[in-house]
Amino acid sequence: MTTYKETNGSNIEVLSSDPANPLLGQIWYNSTSNVLKGLRYVATGAWASATALPGADRGCGYSGTATAGLVFAGNAGGPRHNLTYEYNGSSWTSGGNMNTTKNYITGCGIQTATLAFGGEAGASGCYATDYASCTAEQYNGSSWTTTTNAPYDGGATNMAGTSTSAITAGDGRGTPAAALQGLLFNSGSWTAAPNMNTGVPARSQCGILGTSQSSVIFAGGDNGTSPPFIANVEQWNGSTWTEITDLNTGRGDPGGAGSVTAGLVFGGKTGPATYTGATESWNGSAWTEEGDLSASRGNSSGNRGTSTSTWAAGGESPGAVTTVEEWTGAGSPVVQTFTDS
Repeated sequence: MTTYKETNGSNIEVLSSDPANPLLGQIWYNSTSNVLKGLRYVATGAWASATALPGADRGCGYSGTATAGLVFAGNAGGPRHNLTYEYNGSSWTSGGNMNTTKNYITGCGIQTATLAFGGEAGASGCYATDYASCTAEQYNGSSWTTTTNAPYDGGATNMAGTSTSAITAGDGRGTPAAALQGLLFNSGSWTAAPNMNTGVPARSQCGILGTSQSSVIFAGGDNGTSPPFIANVEQWNGSTWTEITDLNTGRGDPGGAGSVTAGLVFGGKTGPATYTGATESWNGSAWTEEGDLSASRGNSSGNRGTSTSTWAAGGESPGAVTTVEEWTGAGSPVVQTFTDS
């Protein structure tokens, strides 16, 4: 990357507002706020407090990026809801309500094109007298529209891809047993796909890395046994699942972000009422422990951001919370305010 000094020398600019695209090493004086600022790289990744959710929430679906994210459905420890919140990197606004009230729902895509599937609907499921749901909806940036029901219920399942091309696999509450196989969604049609190798038939709520139907990692999860929370990680290549390096900390209900070569898993449950803030980064072959979330919790909503830029919103510890934290990974450019201290 070209530095500011290489192109502009050592002079400090006086500007009325921060530059839109500062260069590494650039320093400027903001005459409006009367502060000295500069652009630097982060040496060590860390979580920082961000704008809280409008209301306490857990078991939500989520999609999008760190600066254009979506959180939908869930509950605050009471009734399930169908609310949608949009995030622009600094504040939350309300989006269109879902057609079905749910929690423990999954989703994928971007803020203006999201697919939501499964979850618990609070009444009998589509194919059995359980709480899981087979319904799916798509969000266009302002409203939700129902799409084709899946052939099985999908409670607390895992999903990755886009709003028109996605894979779901593993399920903690689906019925019948065949529902626990994988499913592919393509432009309104559902077809069978292989399930993961480990933790099935009841492996739910994994940390998800990847945004493509043909390239994704599902990490950890709850397999319904004792102890229920596992460290196993599996990668999908479009046709088969392969077990790869385990997480350092086994957990269920973690958040996930990034890709199959550069990802992040954070938070989760390590016991029936035990929560962790542990964060691990993935480089394509190994997991490295990073700085913890300041608030240990599970069932938080993340986004399909990157290994260096994502957030953890809401969750439980054990009650539902409004807490939001933003992750800035090592090597990320950040604007630094300089003080005399």
